[in-house]
Amino acid sequence: MDTETLPASAPSLIRAALLSRRRDLAMACLLYSTHQLGESLVPVVVGAAIAAAADGGLSTTAPWLAVLAADFALLSLSYRFGARASQRAKQYAAHEVRMLVVDRAVRAGGGVEPPPGALLTLAGSDAARIGAFAGICASGLAAVVALVVATALLMGFSPVLGAVVLVCVTVLLLAIGKASDRLRAGYRSEQQGSANAATLAEDIVRGLRVLRGIGAERAAADAYTAASRSALNAAARTARMESSLTGLRTLATGAYLMAVAGVGGWLALGGRLSLGHLVSALGLAQFLTGSLQTLFGLGPARARAIASAERILDLVRTPVGVSEPPEPVLDAPDASNADLQFRAAVGRSGTALDFTVQPGRITGLVVDDTRAAADVPALLAREYDPVRGEVRLGGRPLRDYDLDTLRSTVLVALHDAALFPGTVRGNLGAPGPGPGPGAAEAARTATADQVISTLPEGWDTVLGEGTRSVSGGQRQRLALARALAARPAVLVLHDPTTAVDSATEAVIADNLRRYRENQTTLIVTTSPALLSRCDRVVFCGSKGTTAADSTHDELVASLDAYRAVVVR
Repeated sequence: MDTETLPASAPSLIRAALLSRRRDLAMACLLYSTHQLGESLVPVVVGAAIAAAADGGLSTTAPWLAVLAADFALLSLSYRFGARASQRAKQYAAHEVRMLVVDRAVRAGGGVEPPPGALLTLAGSDAARIGAFAGICASGLAAVVALVVATALLMGFSPVLGAVVLVCVTVLLLAIGKASDRLRAGYRSEQQGSANAATLAEDIVRGLRVLRGIGAERAAADAYTAASRSALNAAARTARMESSLTGLRTLATGAYLMAVAGVGGWLALGGRLSLGHLVSALGLAQFLTGSLQTLFGLGPARARAIASAERILDLVRTPVGVSEPPEPVLDAPDASNADLQFRAAVGRSGTALDFTVQPGRITGLVVDDTRAAADVPALLAREYDPVRGEVRLGGRPLRDYDLDTLRSTVLVALHDAALFPGTVRGNLGAPGPGPGPGAAEAARTATADQVISTLPEGWDTVLGEGTRSVSGGQRQRLALARALAARPAVLVLHDPTTAVDSATEAVIADNLRRYRENQTTLIVTTSPALLSRCDRVVFCGSKGTTAADSTHDELVASLDAYRAVVVR
């Protein structure tokens, strides 16, 4: 499965997941069916042994006991290897769906950014529910085989008794199927509540330091309590419905056994059913309760799978934010013509940005509107395209470039860039046992070498999930070093030092000027330390157009609007 050929519906998605593991499912079905056949033969063989013992004693019973032992060996081995095949189908079908979610989440076209908690729920429990349905399907088909065989055997004993079983089973399955369909909305609500709670928990953990700094721990705890209680209530409603359905299944199974026992006893009393056949019939009826429970479980499992498949399709059907052109440009501009042009480009802020970044220069960009400033790196990374106007690189619209080519040429580093779990060396892209000269130089430029020297294992320190082992300022310095180490043709930095102290920021600004000399660099910031080291500074007023283009010192001296933004 892939996001290019999406299933048309939730059942189609489930069917595609099942077909992806058809070999395992076929093997599981074959072995489970063999097991069920062996199980169905147990009461028949026992009945035959009893009848033989009544007629001829132990000598005539011994062969039937040998057959019984062979039957138990067969059903034991078939169940063992059938369970293995079923488990493989379950795990790999869930993996196929999980990769569909991951593929959509990381697609180059972007356009949708679900919260990590919601993605975790989709790729975790929702995918697992589809996998669980794949696992139970093999058992379900084997149960159908058992029902067919057992009903045929009962028909051989007594057509009346076989007809009773057939009618009872058909009515029960239809009733349970109808009841299971009502669970689908409850399952979806349960999963959505779980996703909301997971999303909020993830946001709280990420922003814990900020929450503590502003004294908002209580408000955050109250918000999570409300989300958690809502998820709990949804789960409790679903559990009540499942409990009612379980009770209905138990009652129906009991009624079915009573009907078979009653009709069988009536036939035996009337002489139309022998003692051995009565024992076999009752044994088969009892055996079928297991098959019935399996089939009864298919309904809720399918409802859970469909509810989860619908949630997953909601994600993967979301249109991508940007698309590749039919014939994309695959050649990146060289350093001499890698200029950037915003031509009345309107992003999500609604402001039309109009300015030019000359190649081979370090250019500072100050935008009076912070929302419009955030549009600049997002548009250059093609997280989304301009509503109107266009952005150009080397004289060509960004839309014309292959996305991989564009993103290998223009590296956009956000001020809140995340580090990856793993070592410092791995984050800075330094292969081999040592940091390497390129990564080491980038680390010195961003003063990240000072951070690394304080870590327990230096370059080999594992930062861990969420990199909470380092402070915000340290994380920014490491992220800046990572961007510099990549040595892109065009580097775009968005407020790279907001969490760094002023003394360190001044050192970084000096180092950055030397490191990126004669290379196209755009720094979107209001930091005087960084702007004073830029070759040129472009100031865009509230309307987004270029209000001034000069050096930082000249703009501070001559332009009140610029001074109001950068000098605080």
